[in-house]
This record gives sequence, structure tokens and C-alpha cells, in this order.
Amino acid sequence: MNSNQKKILENILKNLKIKKGNNIYLGLDFFKLYELLDIKKVDRYEIVDQLLMFFLSYLGKKGNLVIPVFNFDCVRKKKFDIVKSPGQSGLFGNILLKKYSNFRTNHPLYSFLCFGNNSKKYKKIIYSNATAKNSLWKYFIEDKFDLVTLGHHYSRSLTHIHYIENLLKVDYRFNLKFSLNYTNRRNNTYKKNYSFFARKNEICQFSGMTMNCNKIFLKQKIAKFYKYKDFITFKLKIKEASALFYEDLKKNSEDLISYIRPNKKNKNILESNITTPNLERYYQNYKKI
Repeated sequence: MNSNQKKILENILKNLKIKKGNNIYLGLDFFKLYELLDIKKVDRYEIVDQLLMFFLSYLGKKGNLVIPVFNFDCVRKKKFDIVKSPGQSGLFGNILLKKYSNFRTNHPLYSFLCFGNNSKKYKKIIYSNATAKNSLWKYFIEDKFDLVTLGHHYSRSLTHIHYIENLLKVDYRFNLKFSLNYTNRRNNTYKKNYSFFARKNEICQFSGMTMNCNKIFLKQKIAKFYKYKDFITFKLKIKEASALFYEDLKKNSEDLISYIRPNKKNKNILESNITTPNLERYYQNYKKI
């Protein structure tokens, strides 16, 4: 990365009010960032490594950077290799896995690459339920992480909602148990049991945040938006957002979190096929008055 590319990223992070020592959960559209920075090199591994070093340098020794490397296939294939199983939640994380698998946390479904001051602490946290009360999602709240998304709306990276849903045991999801062959870093394989908070298909096709939630978070400054040219970026305060999500689900109001019933449209929910892309286009075309 050259100095101009670094300045662009620094400008984005400064406008999102990201400071040295902050804790960041990063969601990144690699292809859009590649285009924004006008990267000419073909070697993606080198560029990804340079991007990682940039973020770690920006956050400093006391900061933390967490990148999701979820593997959804483990449930169906009934196997998971903590070193070799790919990340399926973005190209950026999956490329990083090739070199930094030692930084991967343990749960087969929702694993993360954890870098920074608390990396060892997060790696030691063991739990069988993907969104258990004492799972990493708890520490993202306690340690005041910000969800930062570069190139897409933060709702695409808001898996954290399912942690709140599980805390309150919403009636449209249930804890689905599954077993698999788990291969550890020493290449030893064991049979292990896990679970995750799955949808009840007969009731719920999708659950997520609402359009109204997006407006409320911006108004209350829980979320922040910044656009560089037509490249959209966001920051969400996870602790503050979680508190509002919890109260909303507790009241069963469906104001901030809702779900799509079978054979019924719900235009208020931000889902990946229609409503979220439409909202992203709105932000890409947004102009300050």
C-alpha cells in the first residue's frame, strides 16, 4: 500500500471517529475497497496482509481487531478443521486465514480472527453454543467494541442480533444441536457437540434489524455514516445497540428487530436481497444539504 492509499483509509477511520486503542469488529467488502484504493497488484495475499498491518498500526498496542471467519458448512458436512476450514463471511477474512489461522477462535460455526491486546484472552473462551451467554458476543459488549463496515451497510455484519435473540429465547428460533468431527491445531480429530440458535422454518424465514432501527441508531448517534466518493462506511456502537435491541425484543414490539413470516413480505426488515441493497444505493447517492 502506498502513502495515498493509507491516507484514504486514515481519512475514513478518522471521520468514523475511530481512535488508537479502540476495539473494532470489522466487516469489509474487499472488492469495493480494492477498487476504491485503485490497487494494481494482483497478489491479494500481499494486499490483505498490508491492510491488516495498517489497521493494527492505526489501533495501536492497546486496541483490538476482530474479523469474522464463520464456517456455515460445518453443520451440514459434520466436520471442521480450525486450520483448514475456510471462512465464509467475506474474502478478506478467508485470505487472512491462510497465514493467521493461529489467531482463529474455537467455535466451528462463528469463529473470529482476533488480533491485538486481548487476542489470547478471546482465544481461550470456550463454549458449545454459538451465541451462548458467555460467548464472545458478550465480550464485544463488555469491551465496548464498535462494528465498522467498509463498503456495505452494517446490517450485513450484524450477526450480534442472534446473540440478543438467544438471551431472550425468542419464540421464532430454537437451539439446534449438531455433532461433528473437530480437527484441532495439532491435527487431532475428535467428535464434538455444538449448537446454534436456528430459525424455526415454519415460522421464520429471516430475522434482522428494521429500517426504523437504522433511523433511530443514526438519530441517537449509536450509528455513524461516512461516505468517501461513493464508498459507504459505517460505525455501530455494539454496547449501546445491544441495550436497545434487548429492550425491543423484551417488549416484543418488533420496532428494532423483526422477522419475515412464511409467504408474507416485510419491507421494514433489512435483508440482503432487496431492502439492504436499496438502502446502500440511497447512501451511495446521499448528498449533504
